[in-house]
Amino acid sequence: MYEIELKAHVLDRKSVIQNLEKFATFSGAVEKDDTYYSNKINGKSIKVRIRKETPFSTQEVPNAPQTTSQKSVIFTYKRKEILEKDGTPIEVNDEKELFLSDADAIEAFLFDTGFKTTLKKQKTVLSWQYDGANLELCHVARLGDFLEIEILSENNSEKTVSQSREKLLKMLSKCGIPEDKIENRYYSQMLGEKQETSVARH
Repeated sequence: MYEIELKAHVLDRKSVIQNLEKFATFSGAVEKDDTYYSNKINGKSIKVRIRKETPFSTQEVPNAPQTTSQKSVIFTYKRKEILEKDGTPIEVNDEKELFLSDADAIEAFLFDTGFKTTLKKQKTVLSWQYDGANLELCHVARLGDFLEIEILSENNSEKTVSQSREKLLKMLSKCGIPEDKIENRYYSQMLGEKQETSVARH
């Protein structure tokens, strides 16, 4: 499956939640702890991610149900691409995922085959569903609040991406977020830049 998505900076978290509650269905809250690994194989940089998810009960969403979900571990290999059309950057990712009972075996395998830890990321996520899309209000440690809107597609044809782009932008507008708040950098890039800035200051 291909992920066709955008993310945008959120300046007023409470207002975005209120807008989401008007048209979308709340589907849960989860803490996502991500560890990224990288290795060079046959001259190509290969990157993978291990995500540990912990569901929680949130007080931010009115009448949100108490969670009964269990922790989960997800191994992800993702081929990333950003397409820009009419000045709007849209991510189109070919994502492969594997659900695990725990991370010990895959972490040992990565270590023994030369993969190195390149980045750790913590993200708190509130999720809604609407018209085949997943909308996530995220707080990313060290970066702030973002809204991610994602549509899953079986193909990444130009027609599919164009139609999905229009759908994403309409939902972004329904959330009260202007298009100039769309962020075209990956979180890993933003965190890396922030780390470089911090080191330079010292």
